[in-house]
Amino acid sequence: MTELNIGKWYDPISQRWIVPREPLAAAASSAQSNTEKMLESRRQHEARRIWELLVDCCARR
Repeated sequence: MTELNIGKWYDPISQRWIVPREPLAAAASSAQSNTEKMLESRRQHEARRIWELLVDCCARR
Protein backbone atom coordinates (compact mmCIF):
# COMPACT_ATOMS: atom_id res chain seq x y z
CA MET A 1 0.00 0.00 0.00
CA THR A 2 1.34 3.43 -0.88
CA GLU A 3 1.17 6.22 1.64
CA LEU A 4 -0.21 9.61 0.70
CA ASN A 5 2.35 12.28 1.53
CA ILE A 6 1.25 15.74 0.44
CA GLY A 7 3.68 17.59 2.70
CA LYS A 8 3.09 21.13 3.93
CA TRP A 9 0.46 23.19 2.07
CA TYR A 10 -1.06 26.66 2.34
CA ASP A 11 -4.74 27.09 3.24
CA PRO A 12 -5.91 30.38 1.73
CA ILE A 13 -9.14 30.36 3.76
CA SER A 14 -7.45 30.28 7.16
CA GLN A 15 -4.36 32.01 5.70
CA ARG A 16 -1.92 29.62 7.33
CA TRP A 17 0.35 26.71 6.46
CA ILE A 18 -0.98 23.24 7.21
CA VAL A 19 1.51 20.59 8.32
CA PRO A 20 0.29 16.96 8.34
CA ARG A 21 0.59 14.94 11.52
CA GLU A 22 3.50 12.55 11.95
CA PRO A 23 2.74 8.98 10.78
CA LEU A 24 2.28 6.26 13.36
CA ALA A 25 5.27 4.11 14.20
CA ALA A 26 5.52 0.87 12.22
CA ALA A 27 5.32 -1.18 15.41
CA ALA A 28 2.04 0.42 16.42
CA SER A 29 0.50 -0.13 12.99
CA SER A 30 1.43 -3.82 12.98
CA ALA A 31 -0.61 -4.30 16.17
CA GLN A 32 -3.83 -2.89 14.64
CA SER A 33 -6.75 -5.24 14.11
CA ASN A 34 -8.12 -5.87 10.62
CA THR A 35 -11.08 -3.58 11.36
CA GLU A 36 -8.77 -0.73 12.33
CA LYS A 37 -6.68 -1.28 9.19
CA MET A 38 -9.82 -1.22 7.05
CA LEU A 39 -10.99 2.02 8.68
CA GLU A 40 -7.55 3.57 8.18
CA SER A 41 -7.60 2.53 4.53
CA ARG A 42 -11.00 4.17 4.08
CA ARG A 43 -9.78 7.33 5.80
CA GLN A 44 -6.74 7.52 3.52
CA HIS A 45 -8.92 6.93 0.47
CA GLU A 46 -11.30 9.69 1.57
CA ALA A 47 -8.38 12.07 2.24
CA ARG A 48 -6.99 11.37 -1.25
CA ARG A 49 -10.44 11.90 -2.83
CA ILE A 50 -10.92 15.23 -1.03
CA TRP A 51 -7.39 16.34 -1.94
CA GLU A 52 -7.96 15.56 -5.62
CA LEU A 53 -11.28 17.44 -5.57
CA LEU A 54 -9.54 20.47 -4.05
CA VAL A 55 -6.78 20.35 -6.65
CA ASP A 56 -9.33 20.04 -9.48
CA CYS A 57 -11.39 22.89 -8.07
CA CYS A 58 -8.39 25.21 -7.72
CA ALA A 59 -7.09 24.30 -11.19
CA ARG A 60 -10.30 25.54 -12.80
CA ARG A 61 -9.87 29.07 -11.47
